[in-house]
Amino acid sequence: MINQSTDKEGFINENPGKSRWFWGFDKFRDREGWTLPDILNGTVSGGALWLTIQSEPKKIGADSTWAPQIWGQAPNYELVSPKGLMVPSAQYGKIVLRLRNLSPETDGFVRWQTTEKPGVDEGAVHFTMKPDCSEWQEVVCHMDNRWNGTIDQIKIQPAQMWRRGDIWIDWITIINGEVKKPIPRPDICSDSITPRIRIPGITQRDFHDAFNVLDECVITEVPVNGFNYPFLSPGGAYGPNWWQLDGSLNVAGAKWVNQRFAEDIIRGYMEVQAQNPDGRIDLWGGSTIRGEVGDVSSLPKFFEAAYDVARRTHDSFLEKAIYISMKKYLEYWFSSAKRNQETGLITGVFEETFSNSRQEVGGTAPIDLNVAVAEGCYNTSRLADNLGEISEAARYLNDFKQLSASINKYLWSNEDKKYYNYFVRETTFEKRLLSTTFEPFLLCIAPCDRVEKLIPVLLDPSIFNWGKRPVTSIAKTEKGYVEATGVYDGRGFLGDIWTMKNLPIINGLEDVGEHELAAELAWSTIKTFNANFTEYINTGTGSGEGQPRYGWTASQYIQAVIENLFGIDYDFHYKRLRITPHIPKELMNQEIEISNLIIPAQNELKLDLKVLQKKQGSAIITIKLEGKLPEEIIEVCLPAKNESKVTIVDNKGKKLQAAIQIDGFKNANAVRMTMSDKISVIFE
Repeated sequence: MINQSTDKEGFINENPGKSRWFWGFDKFRDREGWTLPDILNGTVSGGALWLTIQSEPKKIGADSTWAPQIWGQAPNYELVSPKGLMVPSAQYGKIVLRLRNLSPETDGFVRWQTTEKPGVDEGAVHFTMKPDCSEWQEVVCHMDNRWNGTIDQIKIQPAQMWRRGDIWIDWITIINGEVKKPIPRPDICSDSITPRIRIPGITQRDFHDAFNVLDECVITEVPVNGFNYPFLSPGGAYGPNWWQLDGSLNVAGAKWVNQRFAEDIIRGYMEVQAQNPDGRIDLWGGSTIRGEVGDVSSLPKFFEAAYDVARRTHDSFLEKAIYISMKKYLEYWFSSAKRNQETGLITGVFEETFSNSRQEVGGTAPIDLNVAVAEGCYNTSRLADNLGEISEAARYLNDFKQLSASINKYLWSNEDKKYYNYFVRETTFEKRLLSTTFEPFLLCIAPCDRVEKLIPVLLDPSIFNWGKRPVTSIAKTEKGYVEATGVYDGRGFLGDIWTMKNLPIINGLEDVGEHELAAELAWSTIKTFNANFTEYINTGTGSGEGQPRYGWTASQYIQAVIENLFGIDYDFHYKRLRITPHIPKELMNQEIEISNLIIPAQNELKLDLKVLQKKQGSAIITIKLEGKLPEEIIEVCLPAKNESKVTIVDNKGKKLQAAIQIDGFKNANAVRMTMSDKISVIFE
């Protein structure tokens, strides 16, 4: 057997084979005192202990995406060492295994008992390994200062998912080594990088606290379940694990203070995606179907987050990698496992949608899922165009158009003049009026005449609460409408208010040119969740419910302030900074300001923006940039009904030429100019 340590992390300073505690498994069928359950095989042959990972003898369904870890039902199969080890924990802090892992498992745990408390497990320390790797690897579990006393016995749990595969352990040893240094914590909330705001009714302290909430979600003890970069967890009681949806939504706010951190999060998602042969990104790190084809992912907000990161990055290799990742993810959604061939619609279950009442794989085509995938097609097309992949750009744009056509053909009820979820097998609507009925506003998927029919539904306070608080997740007129309180139990999506439900409507209203309505809903969302970054809001009382410090709520609040209220957008590829403020009636004739906002241009610019809007179509917008100016352009837009004619001048009274066309905007006046350190544009 090989006794030489080749640990690349530099923590090991002993030869494992010379340790007093070394088990080499060199003799046929000799476990050297280790015991383990029969289900793990445990044969010693060829100089290694052979473990077989296998599923429990029961039917495995779509719920394997969740179970068994989240419900605490995972088997606790362990390799148990002989007793009487007498390891002085203060001197020996590394447990090292040389193994060959032909399973999707990435994470295991070491537990221990001491002579001071015999028969009692004192704790658990996490270790990680490369999955489905044909090469031998040395895996280090850094006990360091996490255990104490005299160690009597150790237990090694080699797996979490218990799904498939084999692990061969060449040897196990306990040795000394340097204490593992913590991974530097990414900065997303210090005063030096956090924007400052001046908005009536919103304090800087409250705004800054949203970044504090995101900071509370930062996980730096990685790898975790195949994720190799620090990332943003959901927050609260959801624990230190990665989730595709939460992490993607959390990027929306984090990207404004730490672009590199946001890029690394996307790198992490691309790596866990690469473990799956079908291009799928799992629902969360605890999914038991990691490393194989599967039927369940989650609502793919990754398309939005990844595209935002790609178009802001200076790293051309990352931009290309994101493009490939988005293509693979689309292949999953358009596969026979997810796409209904008769309708062309994408089917999904809960967590792939937050609206349908059935947990039946392949049975329901939800509005929110289909719009999210359509948005993925559109963003992938844009990214392909950025990269000069012209034919690919045309292909994905065509996919967007085809999926949009299916949404309009099958999800729209001509009788009720509303969008509904659709049961593809029964070819019938699920006639529950949900807030997702407005999501086809995004990217103008819904034709203009349907937008006109849906706007009165949106504005009726008795249906979706307009004018009181943000839009409810389900119509108040529905039989199943409830106002949930307390810990999240699934009912929160049956009547309560979520940022995730309102941001798509806000952005959709902007896309279809209903800027005044977008401004009102964005402001309502900002006020409602200001200093109340809870998971969701009770519609009737306005109380925060669910998790009290929830990541995506804080992130989307930040997004609503920066991207919707102030209307700030930056695109490094197009070398463009765009300002399109959406000022609600309550803030008319009141100057608002955001400063110290990082613009991830080539030279890390800082933006100071002031907006004073007196009435619709009339405003003074002042832009100040600090730092070395790149050769880029600034587009300043002001929403106006039917693009009404206005005079646009600078602060010296010089008349500015209005832009003929601004990509992606309806009903707005605009001016385009070369970037300078101070610009004042007056619409009058």
